Amino acid sequence: MSAYDLTPQNNNRSCDFLDDLAKTAPRSGTRVLPGKKRKREARILKAASLLFTRQGYNDTSIEAIAQRADVAVGTVYNYFQSKPALLQHVLASGRSESLRVSAALATDPPEDPVEAITELLIAQMRGANRHDKELWRVIHATAALEPAEFGLDYFMVKEQFKDHITILLGTLRDRGRLRVDIDIDAAAKSIKYIASEVFRRYVIDDDTSLETAIGDLKAMMKFVVGLAAVDE
Repeated sequence: MSAYDLTPQNNNRSCDFLDDLAKTAPRSGTRVLPGKKRKREARILKAASLLFTRQGYNDTSIEAIAQRADVAVGTVYNYFQSKPALLQHVLASGRSESLRVSAALATDPPEDPVEAITELLIAQMRGANRHDKELWRVIHATAALEPAEFGLDYFMVKEQFKDHITILLGTLRDRGRLRVDIDIDAAAKSIKYIASEVFRRYVIDDDTSLETAIGDLKAMMKFVVGLAAVDE
């Protein structure tokens, strides 16, 4: 299935998590009660998520999103400056929690290097899995086709996760759990690229489960991180 041939399979799940996005979405200056404002934002984001998943990014208009959310087109622009901004906010769901978990693991990881890096990557992958595969296909395609408007923001977030991998590896090296001559930056990039490829293959294959992808990731990390681990 291509990123443009999207048949909804479980759109309820890709929308349910958006109810709490009002906490992170930008606020307009309209005179609306806070409760109503949050609900309206969530409704717009639900509509955008559903339509992006069903129709793809290019074939979804702001007008269609407004109609689906039962608001005026101008109201959508009061909350979000553009269609790329809308997709960025949809992508943001789950991001803060995943970053919090990976940051905590980076500074206080388990003693075993393979276990430590695997736990961090699994936390990232489970956070990303709050979106359906169909929506991730749209996100990946849009990042490639709209690099200035959307792609740079997407890849900057991936760099934040890479920074946490870097911190984790440094923590383990300082504890004497990794070789002192390890190139931390090169190792972090390599681990990020492997994890990204595992997740990409999971997204494009309808027959691959999240647990299967996690199993593949564990096996790869056992090999890669094991090369730099210090035996007790």
